[in-house]
Amino acid sequence: MLGLKASSHLVVLLLTLYWTDCSWAIVCYHCDSIALPECSQTLGEVGVLPYIDCPTELTCAMSIVDSITYRGCAANTPTTGATYSKSCSSNLCNTGVYPPGRLKCHHCAGSDCVASPVGKPKPCRYHLEEDQCYTDVITSSEAYRGCVSEQNHTLSSAAKLCEINGCNEEQGVRTQICATCDSEAGRGCKIDLFQVNTGKCNVSMYEECQQEVLLGESEDKYCFSYRKLNRVVRGCSTQLPVDLQPHLEELDKCRDSDNCNAGCITQQRCFTCNSVDQTLCRTNVTAISNSTCGSAEASSCFSCEYDDWSIQRGCGAPPSNPGILNCYECDGTGCNRKDFTRCYRCNTDQTGAGCANWEVPGGIYIDECVEPGASCLTATFVNGTTSRGCQREDFSCNSANIADCKSCEGSFCNKGAFPEERLWCHQCSGQACEEISRGQTALPCSLPANEPEDQKMACLEYFDTQSQKIVRGCRSNSELYYECLLRSSNHMCRSCHTAACNNSPGRDLRASYELETNGLALLHGKSSANTLKYHGFWLFFSVIYLMTG
Repeated sequence: MLGLKASSHLVVLLLTLYWTDCSWAIVCYHCDSIALPECSQTLGEVGVLPYIDCPTELTCAMSIVDSITYRGCAANTPTTGATYSKSCSSNLCNTGVYPPGRLKCHHCAGSDCVASPVGKPKPCRYHLEEDQCYTDVITSSEAYRGCVSEQNHTLSSAAKLCEINGCNEEQGVRTQICATCDSEAGRGCKIDLFQVNTGKCNVSMYEECQQEVLLGESEDKYCFSYRKLNRVVRGCSTQLPVDLQPHLEELDKCRDSDNCNAGCITQQRCFTCNSVDQTLCRTNVTAISNSTCGSAEASSCFSCEYDDWSIQRGCGAPPSNPGILNCYECDGTGCNRKDFTRCYRCNTDQTGAGCANWEVPGGIYIDECVEPGASCLTATFVNGTTSRGCQREDFSCNSANIADCKSCEGSFCNKGAFPEERLWCHQCSGQACEEISRGQTALPCSLPANEPEDQKMACLEYFDTQSQKIVRGCRSNSELYYECLLRSSNHMCRSCHTAACNNSPGRDLRASYELETNGLALLHGKSSANTLKYHGFWLFFSVIYLMTG
């Protein structure tokens, strides 16, 4: 029926064209976009737009006045105030959209605009090379579509823009379906128990959750899967369990299809051994091949240390056997190869110089590292303090105010004097500095920023004539060095160049000062005796003179 109607239109049109050609008239499309919205669109199909015979003229016209499109005979087509207009002189030539290239977008607003629009897009009012179509879905029952250039709607941050004719036709709201399950509540959330050791698989023992996704907010709505050690959780982002809220960065997210979060997790591979019957389990576990866990529910590995120092490693969560001292759980192929690390722990502010020079390491403790396989550290801070211990978040070679740092692998590796290449000297004054043993108060000497690299380091010691105290320290301490030169007895500022060499007995450092002091006292005593003899002599003769006189 539709074909017959179109055919009749075509016949009439051809007869009309023939008649008008014979009478020197012209046939033009005749419409306006108020009565017929299609009049503004690029439509040239025969029989779609109405046409008219213009017997008295030979020109068709098309114009746009106040956003209304007019087509017809040139004499009857309004042009006053036209934004665009065109005339032409062939049959049905007043077709198309003018100016050429004007973007066409779908236009609508309200609840009916949420679904994909029906019908053809309409040209934008303005001719802009950088114009765009928009779809702005506000809620599941309110949406807007149109041309950005027309500014008839204030776009939200979620508005989706595009630059192709009719491109703003996407569905405004879609329902997203996700798999939901928790391995703590039941089996089958990790891997389908009937597809173990097969190729790619999806879990099947789950329920489904749904959430509405508005166009433009896909980043906020997603299906997720979460894996942490021996637990796996799946679900919808709008129904995220409270205990997973702090772990948003650890979620695996997907949006591409329904139940996209239902993929099986990779079966865990762990080292499985016990040092009781396999010595390598403690001494060199990497010499043992890791193997795929037999249970599909084992999504983590463990390693435990017992009170008899034996080590057990295996699949799944750690056991609760008696005699266990320490355990850790991890995920990742062969992750349970790490040992339980122990490091020396001390601080020179609390345990003295032995923590730095390792001469008399009293007050040294054993630090059991919380992190499996952690490094042991020895570090010197800018204030001169030296510390040892396990690497952790608040103590690492990247910590603030670290002047020098050494990291090592393996239990109790952080021993020995540190820094190794630095000269260390006794640094003290007063009574505690009178008689000292080797290394008792020796600490690494500081390196001032302006100290020449080739400057030979030295220890110094002297008796301070002003404070009457023994002083020992490093020559790199410029203030102390000047005092040693100026305030030592007879300028006896002693220096040496080997570790803790400034350990001379206090009496030896006092000797020159005491010798000088005693000598001066003796000289003062002799001078007083001579003066007395001189005055006695004159007194004797004075008395005689007075008596004879």
